[in-house]
Amino acid sequence: MIYKFFLILIVIGSSACADWPMGRADSAGTGATAESLPDGLELLWEVENEGLGYDAGPIIADGMVFAADADGEVIALRLDSGEQVWKVAFETGFMASPAYQAGVVYVGDYDGTLRALDAKTGQENWKYAAELEIDGSPNFFEKSVLFTSQSGSLYSLKTADGSLGWKYETGDQLQCGATLAGNRTFLGGCDGYLHIVDVQTGKSVREPIPIDGPTGSTPSVVDLVEGETREQLVLVPTYAGEIIAFRNSNYEEAWRFKDESLSSEFKNSVAISEGMIVATSRNKKVFALNARTGELVWNQTLRKRSDASPVIAGGQVVVAAADGRILLFDLKSGKEKWMFEVKGGFLGSPAVADGKVVVCSDRGTIYCLGAKQNITNEEVK
Repeated sequence: MIYKFFLILIVIGSSACADWPMGRADSAGTGATAESLPDGLELLWEVENEGLGYDAGPIIADGMVFAADADGEVIALRLDSGEQVWKVAFETGFMASPAYQAGVVYVGDYDGTLRALDAKTGQENWKYAAELEIDGSPNFFEKSVLFTSQSGSLYSLKTADGSLGWKYETGDQLQCGATLAGNRTFLGGCDGYLHIVDVQTGKSVREPIPIDGPTGSTPSVVDLVEGETREQLVLVPTYAGEIIAFRNSNYEEAWRFKDESLSSEFKNSVAISEGMIVATSRNKKVFALNARTGELVWNQTLRKRSDASPVIAGGQVVVAAADGRILLFDLKSGKEKWMFEVKGGFLGSPAVADGKVVVCSDRGTIYCLGAKQNITNEEVK
């Protein structure tokens, strides 16, 4: 049974802001937005879809929510109301979040096919068949779309027609997305190395850097500014339960964090904002590190593990846990500020834009939370 809620609402304390156009918010993989969420979040709308549920989070762009589920459906909804604009189905499934650029939604599937869909209609513009499953959200550089596959390859396709620009091979599985810093991308591989690739040429910048274990996490890039001094770090979580920070200037290790009481392995990515790094773990923990030193700032225990990567909205941390709880924590102190609970759980990260949080559950429901006033609901079965 499918329920749709049509809402007449006035949103309080929000304004137009940056979108959340890819799985980790931006090309640097920060998982963060400068926008703060309003106090007193409530359910604005929810949309239920039959199928296998969502393994990946939604994206938000141009007033629309886009999501792809494990049953092969891609859906487009209005952010303000949850009204369905279009839905298309494919004989496959999706493990990764879509990505949006210039009116086109790009999404990769189980079978290794990347599709470019018109964002207004869902019509397929083109598709490209890679070799194996695509697990990471695509990224963009100039007029190219970048994506990885479990074949161990990074692909650069021309956004205009999907033709191959170049292909970089690592020799082992790639489960992460491609993170950008300038014209370079950083790839953490199942081969236990960090690969640094010039995305203009598709060539390796240097020999891959050992990270002492495999990783499926999308790396994150953080800029640290102190006076006139600027340093850029690349953060790589690993299956060995470590978060390793490399300096982008010389690729040397800046620091390494490991605490088995907080995490025995990382299968997701970190979020970065205001000099803080936030991580969640299968150890039922959410915790924050000082981005400059890697020292622990705070930690909190969840009721159940969090498989989804955390996100940061202004001074708030948003966590979607496996027990169906969505929680807000204060970024600086770690104090829990708010909680909302639904049936099922979450595997994919939330998306944040226009004062709203959108999450997709493993039972196939998309939820939108925000501030509301003078609500009139009409339930349609």
